[in-house]
Amino acid sequence: MQRHPRVTIVLVLLLASVSLTPPSARADAAPAISEPAFARLWELTERPVARAAVIRSWLWGPAPLDAAVTERYVDAPGGARRVQYFDKGRMELTDPAGDPTSPWYVTSGLLTRELISGRVQIGHATYLNGTGAAVPVAGDPTNDFPTYRDLAAIVDQPQPDRTGAAATTVLTPSGTSTRDDLGQDAAVRFVRYVTYTGPAGTPVGYNIPAAFWAFMTQPGMVERGGSLTHATPLFDWLFVLGYPIADPFWVRAQVAGVARWVLVQPFERRVLTYTPDNPPGWQVEMGNIGQHYWHWRYGATPPTTSTGELAGYGIAQGREWSYATTMGIDTTWRISGTSDSFTGGSTLITREERGWNGRFVSYWSVGPSGLVLHGQDQLDADGNLRDSVLYWPPVRYLPSLPLQTGVHWQTNATVLSIGSPARDTIVSGLVLGRDLVATPAGFFLAWKIELASTVDRTAPSGFGLSATLWFEPGIGVIRWQTRSYAAQLKSATVLPLDAS
Repeated sequence: MQRHPRVTIVLVLLLASVSLTPPSARADAAPAISEPAFARLWELTERPVARAAVIRSWLWGPAPLDAAVTERYVDAPGGARRVQYFDKGRMELTDPAGDPTSPWYVTSGLLTRELISGRVQIGHATYLNGTGAAVPVAGDPTNDFPTYRDLAAIVDQPQPDRTGAAATTVLTPSGTSTRDDLGQDAAVRFVRYVTYTGPAGTPVGYNIPAAFWAFMTQPGMVERGGSLTHATPLFDWLFVLGYPIADPFWVRAQVAGVARWVLVQPFERRVLTYTPDNPPGWQVEMGNIGQHYWHWRYGATPPTTSTGELAGYGIAQGREWSYATTMGIDTTWRISGTSDSFTGGSTLITREERGWNGRFVSYWSVGPSGLVLHGQDQLDADGNLRDSVLYWPPVRYLPSLPLQTGVHWQTNATVLSIGSPARDTIVSGLVLGRDLVATPAGFFLAWKIELASTVDRTAPSGFGLSATLWFEPGIGVIRWQTRSYAAQLKSATVLPLDAS
C-alpha cells in the first residue's frame, strides 16, 4: 500500500540514477510501456533525457525491465493489479477506475521496505513472509555489505531533530560507530527534519542532509504536451522516494572497484547515496532498486507457461475428481482455469480443492521437468484469502512422463506464507513402482510415489506435501495417505491423453 501526501503536490518527477547507461543503449530492443498511464508518467521526466534535451540521470530508467505483468493484490478490483518494473522502481495501477488526473493514480512501490523485511506485499495489509534480500545496497554488485537484509537492524528507529549537526554514523558488519572526520563536509550537515506517522501508528522523525535535500527539491525541465517546461520542484519527493526510514549512515564500499566512503539513506521506495569522491552531478545517486527487487522476487520464479501433456498429469481443463476420506467428508478437486497473477508473468493452472480441512486453490504448471507446484491459497467460505503459500523456486511434484521405477527428484525451496515465518524446505520424491489399488471407483494399476517435505511438521493444515500417493497417467491421483488421514478415488472425469 502506498502512503499519500498530507497535501496535494503536483506530480512532477525527476531523474537520478546510479546507472551510466547511455539513453539510447536499450531503447530499441526494450519492452514496451503497455499501460497508457505508465507511459504518461515515464514520458514526463524520461523523454527529455532519452532525447538528450537535458543532461541528467534517470528517475525510472531508459526503458522497462520487462513487459507489464499482473500481480496479486487482494485489495485491488479482481484481486490483482498491473505493474511494470524499471531500473529505479515499480509503477503500479491498483484501481483502473480511479481518477486518472490524480497524481496518485499510478503509484510507486514501497520496494525498500519489502527488500529489507523480506515481506512481499500482496494487499494493503497482506504480506507473504520471506527473508530480507541479500543484495548490496550501494556500490558494486559484488559487495557483501551492507545488503538490504542488513538494514533491518537500523530502520524504523525514530531519531531526534539534529538539524545543524552532521552525519557521522558509520555502519559496519559489527554494528555502528562514529567518525567525526566524515562530518567535515558541509553537504552532510542536516538541514531538514521530516516527521510522519510511522508503521506503529506513532510519530517518527528522521534527519536529511544538505546533499540529499538539494537533490530532492531541485528544479528542472519536464515534457508536457510535446514541449519542455520548467518545473519547481522537478519532482514530488514523497511520490518518488517515500518517507525516510532511517537517518543516513556511512559505509565503506567498493565503487567501480575502488574502496570509497558512501553516505546512504533508505527511504520507503528508494535509496539515496552520496559519494564525495564522485564527479559533480553524480555525487548524489538513486540506487537501481527496481532491478534489485525484480531479481529478488522473480529470480526463482521466471515466467512460465505450461507445455506438454496436461491430460497425462490429470490437470487438463474440465477435469474433476471426488475422493472418499478417512475423515468422513468427501474431498473434491476441479481444474477451474488459469491464473496470471499468482506469480507475475506466469500463466498457471488452477485446481480448486474442497474437503474436511476447508477450501484451497493450488497453482500448477507442466514443463520439461514434469508437474510443478507453485503454491496454494486457503480461502474462507466467501472466497476471501485466509492464508497463502508460495514456493521459491516452485516445487517439482512429479517427474516427466512416462514414469519409471526408481526415479528420484528433489527441490530446495523457501516457503513464503501469510501466517508463518519463511521456512527453507527440501521436497523430495521417489517412484517406488507399480501397485494394484482398489478404490470405490474401481481397480487401478497405479504408480506408487513417495513425497517428503522437511517442514511439513510445522506447516498449517492443508499445506503439507509429505504423502504416499498412487498416480495413474491420464486419470491423476488415485489414492493418497499422510500421517493423519487417507483418501481414495470415488469418481473422475477422464479425457484422452492427447487432450490439452
